[in-house]
Amino acid sequence: MVVPVLIAAGCAHPAAAPVRAGGPVPSPGSGTAPVPPAVSPTPSRPASPSAKPKPKPTATLRKNVGPAADVPHGAPSPVPPSDGTPALGAGTFTGATGGTGVVGTGTTLVTYRVEVEDGIAWGANPVWTPDQFASTVDTVLAGPRSWTAAAAHPVTDPAQHLTGASWSFQRIDAAAGYSVRIRLATPGTVDRLCGAVGVQTQGQYSCRYGNTIMVNLRRWLHGAPGFPISLDGYHENVINHEMGHFLGFAHMLCPGAGQPAPIMMTQTIALGGCLPNSYPFAADGTFVTGPWAPS
Repeated sequence: MVVPVLIAAGCAHPAAAPVRAGGPVPSPGSGTAPVPPAVSPTPSRPASPSAKPKPKPTATLRKNVGPAADVPHGAPSPVPPSDGTPALGAGTFTGATGGTGVVGTGTTLVTYRVEVEDGIAWGANPVWTPDQFASTVDTVLAGPRSWTAAAAHPVTDPAQHLTGASWSFQRIDAAAGYSVRIRLATPGTVDRLCGAVGVQTQGQYSCRYGNTIMVNLRRWLHGAPGFPISLDGYHENVINHEMGHFLGFAHMLCPGAGQPAPIMMTQTIALGGCLPNSYPFAADGTFVTGPWAPS
C-alpha cells in the first residue's frame, strides 16, 4: 500500500486511477512495494507512411498510487518560514480563461484545467492571476524536453504498466471534463484540502489527490530552501514532477554521482550526488531514469 510522502519540491504524487472527466477522484491510499529499476525507453519506430491518428482522450494511469506529497521520511514537522507568504485565502478557486490547442503529438491526450485560489492578500509578493499561472504551466508542458518529447521517444516501463507510452496536452477552461486540474493555493488551504485525504503538507509542501494537484504558494513564490536552481527552474521542476506522478510514475533515485537527476526523484530533499534537472528527457531525447525508490 502507498505510504503518503511529501515532496520537498512542493509537489505531489500522481493520480494512479484512470483519467476521468470531471472533478477530483481520490485514489486509494497507502503504498506499493518497491518496484524494479526503470526500463530504458524504447527507441522511436520509423515513421509510418500512413497518417498518424490524432490524439484521443484515453486512460492514462494504470497503477494505483494513493494521495501523497513528499517530505523526508522520519523528519520532524518543519516550522514554515516567516517569508511573507500569504497564509490563507478564501478556499475557493477561479480558473484561467480560454485554453490551448493540442500540444504535442503523443497518443494519449491529457486535458488540464488551471486554477488559483481566491482572496489571496498578495502584499509585497508578485501577484499570480489564474491566467499568469496558466501561462507558466502551459509553457512548462510545451517545453521540448517535457512530457511531449515522448512522442518521438515513447516510454516503455513494465513496472509502471507503460508500453510505447506518449502524451499530448491541452488546457481547457471548462469546470468539468478535464483529466487533471492544477491549483495554486495558500499554505493553509493546501494543508486543509490535502489533510482531508490524510496527507500532511506542513505549511509548505504540495500534494496530489485523485486528479487534483495542489501547488503550495510558499514554494511557488520562494522555491525550495537549499535547492540549487533558479525560481523558474523550480517551477519547471514541480510541474513536470507532479505531472509525471499523474501519468503513472513513482519516485526514482539518483542513478549515479554527476548524472542528471530523474525528474521523478525528490530532488529538493536530497540530490544524492546527482545534478539538478527539471525535465523528464535529456537533450538527446533519452528518458532520464534511475532505480525506483522504495515507497
